[in-house]
Amino acid sequence: MAKSTRRHPDLVLLQVVEGEGFGFTYLSPEDFDYAADHFMLPAVKFAEADVSDPEQRRELAYDFLWRYFSKPQRKGYFRENVRWIAAAAVREKFFKEAEAGKMPRVVIIERKSGEDGGIVIRDAREYLDHPGYPLALIVGKASAGGGSAHFFASRAAYEKVGASTPNQEMWLPQIVFRLYAETPSVVMGIPKPGKKGDMGVECMALAFGERAKLVERKAG
Repeated sequence: MAKSTRRHPDLVLLQVVEGEGFGFTYLSPEDFDYAADHFMLPAVKFAEADVSDPEQRRELAYDFLWRYFSKPQRKGYFRENVRWIAAAAVREKFFKEAEAGKMPRVVIIERKSGEDGGIVIRDAREYLDHPGYPLALIVGKASAGGGSAHFFASRAAYEKVGASTPNQEMWLPQIVFRLYAETPSVVMGIPKPGKKGDMGVECMALAFGERAKLVERKAG
């Protein structure tokens, strides 16, 4: 595994409901802090909290994250402010790790399994193992901060969706499935108009500094 000093995650994944959510990219520590502060500074001021108190910051970030997971369709939530909340929650969760230069490269925020419910924020080390198919497909690009995401718990689940007919709600898995026989664990894609007016897709695979294959599917 590649070793480096890390103060920010490359990717924060939010699996809000089973198989669906967001994948947010952060290109540098400054980009990550900028996103987190967009949420944290107004929230601290509104709550009249002490910005220097780690416990108060953590409570604020977790509270708003829980509000989002409780009602993700609620008016007022949009891609950008959810990205800010995610950055703030992850920064507070891994504050000590970041100070030590050991921030996880990929972090996932998801619902806890079992009857107790709740949310867990954890180091998603499985995304560095690259099983050969995408664990997450993200509609967006890294330089623009990512976007909505589809998650797959198994190769069979991915292949089932990939072999289906594309529609307005889900089209990236089908395109990636038809283009590639093997991929890293995360693939991003955005629509890209062709020269003759037709519509294509620009894809980018994320390997997170680890060895991974991107193998095009043979025609025929």
